[in-house]
Amino acid sequence: MNFNKYIYGINSFRRRIIKFLLRIFTLPKVKDEIARYAKGFMGESSRYSSGIKGEAIETKEAFTILTKYIRKEKISRAEKKQFKHFVNDLLKSTGVVVPIMLIPLPFVSTILLIIMDHLLLTMNIHILPASFYPEKKQGLMTAEGVEVDLEKEISKGKRKR
Repeated sequence: MNFNKYIYGINSFRRRIIKFLLRIFTLPKVKDEIARYAKGFMGESSRYSSGIKGEAIETKEAFTILTKYIRKEKISRAEKKQFKHFVNDLLKSTGVVVPIMLIPLPFVSTILLIIMDHLLLTMNIHILPASFYPEKKQGLMTAEGVEVDLEKEISKGKRKR
């Protein structure tokens, strides 16, 4: 009997928590914030997928240069420089991405990678290969961007008073 009361109490508590959370998440202001974060996440996911595509292309080019070297064909100075850049990017990605992806929960490891990338970007540290960062820093979380966002929030707070 006591066990059934205990289970009923837990289920009742769960229902109250769910109702409370639904009430909070259906508020217009909260919905807008969630939508804003979702849009930002979509932008980041497209940056990561384009970065992976860019890395695939660069790896293919590096393989072509390596094949020329193995066949003892002439390699230009620009190709040597390019190959050095490709190897640097490859080592960067294996040194950062592989250990994080070894975390058993794949979704958690992906989010952890994104959070680490953003935090280090604010300090102007690039932990991922160059193809993950667009030429124009538009939409990236940089130190300057964080300062601008903070100034906007502060000015909003002053206007409300």
